[in-house]
Amino acid sequence: MFFVINKQKIYTYLVSIVTVVLLFCVAGSVNNTSTSRDAIQTVSEPQKRLPIYQVQTEDKKVSLTMNCAW
Repeated sequence: MFFVINKQKIYTYLVSIVTVVLLFCVAGSVNNTSTSRDAIQTVSEPQKRLPIYQVQTEDKKVSLTMNCAW
């Protein structure tokens, strides 16, 4: 297997490597400036909402429901 290297390939590889390095540097600097000492990180897990299965009442009533959300 032979590798052919010419000026165009060297420039292409050099430009792509420099671009990737610059992107990593910019991403690292943006991440460091956005997290200050005053920032508070919070996590919120949504609570599972359940349907109402039973309600205490004085009235004598019957209801028929279908739970299709399973």
